[in-house]
Amino acid sequence: MLLRCCLFLTLCFAHPVFAQSRANWAGTAAITFAGTSTLHDWAGQVAAQPFTTVVVSDAAGAPTQISAKVTVSAKAMDTAEPKRDENMRKAMKVTEYPLIEAAIDAAVGEVSQDGKTPSTLPMKLKLLGKEQSVQGRISQWKLVGKKATFDLDFDVSLKASGIEVPSVLLLIRVGDAVKVHASVTLTQP
Repeated sequence: MLLRCCLFLTLCFAHPVFAQSRANWAGTAAITFAGTSTLHDWAGQVAAQPFTTVVVSDAAGAPTQISAKVTVSAKAMDTAEPKRDENMRKAMKVTEYPLIEAAIDAAVGEVSQDGKTPSTLPMKLKLLGKEQSVQGRISQWKLVGKKATFDLDFDVSLKASGIEVPSVLLLIRVGDAVKVHASVTLTQP
């Protein structure tokens, strides 16, 4: 009887309905960020560290789940203005919190309305040790062969992130919203 049960379970779970595949896609992201102040707007750039995106597909090959952890060195953020960079790194406490992390773990239904073209990307963003939910907007999606490229845009609130930027000369203040844009490339081996 035990042998029959084991054989039945083996056959059931070997059936294609239960088969899932996992594919690791190598990822890169070039990131720009921009904000405002009472004096002038400002912008900068940083590259994400190379990362892996895991795509889980069903037996028919349709993606069902995606996950990734993207890391950025806060110290590498560059506005091309040394004094501003120094103040930014101080406000972001880069010695205490050297990394900015985005964790993605989403069902394809959360990312794509039609199951083919992604339009949103829910993620958990960790800045200064604080995690917050962020909804990214995907545009310029292209999948050619084993390479996917897209743009990702989202806003970050300095206040919600715990980043306190002191005013300069009591007159110049930095706006709360920072616009983040990432040009992402994923390559399947």
